Amino acid sequence: MTALAMIIGMLPMALGLGEGGEQNAPLGRAVIGGLMIATVFTLFFVPVVYSVVRGRVDAGTSHARAPGAQGTEAPS
Repeated sequence: MTALAMIIGMLPMALGLGEGGEQNAPLGRAVIGGLMIATVFTLFFVPVVYSVVRGRVDAGTSHARAPGAQGTEAPS
């Protein structure tokens, strides 16, 4: 929501409206592009990477013995 508000707020700057607006238009476009890419990475890329890493960690620990399995009891 914050990124969307910032993108909407930067639209007049990116469109170069007003006197001297054409000088600031590239900055507005760069800010909007950066916000859009950062939002996509945050919403899609980071969770996918987390899932892949978590899957590898879980697969690496699946070879451990389950609690209560034969040979894991403490001596009495």
